[in-house]
Amino acid sequence: MAPRITVVTICRNVLPALERTVASVLAQDYPGLEYLIVDGASTDGTTAYLQTLAVRGVRTLSEPDRGISDAMNKGVRLATGDWIAHLHADDEYLPGALATVARHIGHTPADILCGAILQSERSGEVTCPAAPDHLPVEMAIGHPAMWTRREVFERFGGFDVSLKNAMDYDFFLRAWLGGARFAVMPETLTRVAWGGQSERSLWKTLRETHQIRRRLLPRGFARSPLFLGLLYAKGSVRQGLQALGLAGLVTAWRRAFSAQRKR
Repeated sequence: MAPRITVVTICRNVLPALERTVASVLAQDYPGLEYLIVDGASTDGTTAYLQTLAVRGVRTLSEPDRGISDAMNKGVRLATGDWIAHLHADDEYLPGALATVARHIGHTPADILCGAILQSERSGEVTCPAAPDHLPVEMAIGHPAMWTRREVFERFGGFDVSLKNAMDYDFFLRAWLGGARFAVMPETLTRVAWGGQSERSLWKTLRETHQIRRRLLPRGFARSPLFLGLLYAKGSVRQGLQALGLAGLVTAWRRAFSAQRKR
């Protein structure tokens, strides 16, 4: 029997992006899929579109929320699958992604499975393998290619609604430090759109991750303001190279300085 996997998509007023995401999930044709869409009371026609998905077995909820973390937590509470994944609007599963995850589920005792993502950027697409052992340093995994046992959410309490950008980093770092078992899948499973929240708000995101490390880590250089400054400098140089269209230099920069060995 196929493992039951719940995929949660959250959205608000991004109908074209949502349609691409939904198409990629339903194209998986995976027999153990439960698909939930949590909409933050959109006004762009999303609610009418959601009504058309009922015949495809998609469960939907449209109501005001308190932000990204709140919407993600609603999806977790509604989920009935043994494994839960979050795929935001404008991100897409690559063909066969869920079947690949199901094969790994059948051969691992892990609590959290991490795949590689194909990240769209100004300079082209870059593959980002998961590196969960780097979590105490930075967000070296991509949540759109993460599948987590339900018990992990029950144990660690979900996403912190006070965080606006780095709620995924906070949750997975808490899980890592709390002894959750991570396993890396070598396959590239998800395409992630360029210009997400962390890219649009680089400083705010890095500042949140810094605050998270200071709260959760007992000691180490990663808690220091100097380390925060180094991360911001690194990210700013990367974004500058991307803006100039210097794809080769962006790739070289990533390989030299990223915790995730991107290619």
